[in-house]
Amino acid sequence: MALLDLSRVTRTLVTLVREVIGASPASPTPLNVTSLPPDKLTEDNSVGIYLYHLSEEAAVKNQPWRGRPDTPIRFSPLGLNLHYVVTAFSTATDEHGPYREQQLMGLAVKALHDYPVIDDATELLGVKILDPLLVGDENRLRVSLRHVPVSEAVSYWTAGSHALRLSAYYEVSVVLLEPEEPTAAHSRALAWGVETFLGGLPRLTGSRSTVRFTIPGESSARAVEVQPAQAAIGDEVVLLGTGLGGGTLELLVRGPGWPDAVAVGPAWGVSGAGERVFFTVADLIDTIPTVPGAYTAAVRLTRTTTSSDGRAHTTTVSSNETPFQIAPAVAITGPVTGVYTLTGGRFADATAPVVTRVSVATLVLTAGTLGALNPGEFAIASPTEIALAVPADAAPGAHLPVRVIVNGSESSPAWVKVS
Repeated sequence: MALLDLSRVTRTLVTLVREVIGASPASPTPLNVTSLPPDKLTEDNSVGIYLYHLSEEAAVKNQPWRGRPDTPIRFSPLGLNLHYVVTAFSTATDEHGPYREQQLMGLAVKALHDYPVIDDATELLGVKILDPLLVGDENRLRVSLRHVPVSEAVSYWTAGSHALRLSAYYEVSVVLLEPEEPTAAHSRALAWGVETFLGGLPRLTGSRSTVRFTIPGESSARAVEVQPAQAAIGDEVVLLGTGLGGGTLELLVRGPGWPDAVAVGPAWGVSGAGERVFFTVADLIDTIPTVPGAYTAAVRLTRTTTSSDGRAHTTTVSSNETPFQIAPAVAITGPVTGVYTLTGGRFADATAPVVTRVSVATLVLTAGTLGALNPGEFAIASPTEIALAVPADAAPGAHLPVRVIVNGSESSPAWVKVS
């Protein structure tokens, strides 16, 4: 139900009024039913049906067109309400003129009252009322008399230079303006069905890792589990969740400022067992150097099932993301004297911004010049080395805690012994 030419609606109303009045015993001769405005009626026994205003129908505003979901608004019809003024005119200059106009108005109003809905089947004495170009498109025109206050009707006439004339106001709804035809369509569905995803959708609830360190004076290392995980290159991380088995697993990692998560690649040794996924942090995330900082991890799971008709069906879904930390690794060997080099990493990278801070005991070391460090300074010697100068007040034999923070991620506990 849509059209482009609003005049077809007006032609339909003109046909209806002409045929109904013409079939009445009270019909005058000659009879002229036209679409002219009231001030343009000049022929005797004229009825004017003039479209003077239109408004948008809120009930169908932005409503998608049949078979065209999720398409731009220009491919959906515009619903309109058409507003008409109906008047009558007689050329008689005596009192018979108003009588004749009132008689015509009565006949016109009755015609529009008796046929409130006009569609393909509307017919009078063998004459189809609906305009021929509107037939066959499910067009239904609903005609209703508007209750216009007297003051509003009078103001319509006093705004111009013509005398007040008996009028009736009608609304025709809903007229749909035909939308543009889309130039593309969805592909055809060749099969349909309801299939289950065995094991449920993968969901992560957190990450966990183990931090190991040896406190000075103790002979055995301590192990502390932390959540979210905090792991350096070479350390294992466990992802916790549900629905993590029954298919092929991929680990997706998103770093600071990355627009998309990246599949880490086989070097991370990703494996799953029930409600756990295990991996070891490698020095490359796919082809990107692994720099310490805050990351998120997600799991992409691919499962292959066999449908009822014997066809293999592959489904790939991704879990939510959960946070974990990639920490800088720090290795300290032997006592420290003067300038000492810490090994580990990654402390610098040419392709990504790295912010490194070093503390010894309670003193935050300041950045200095490599090869000319003063006590209490440090310098990045390479992506895996930091040169530091022991603070001047460090007492010989003391064990001083060392902290290396890269991009906000802190190394595991470590101590240096001052010689």
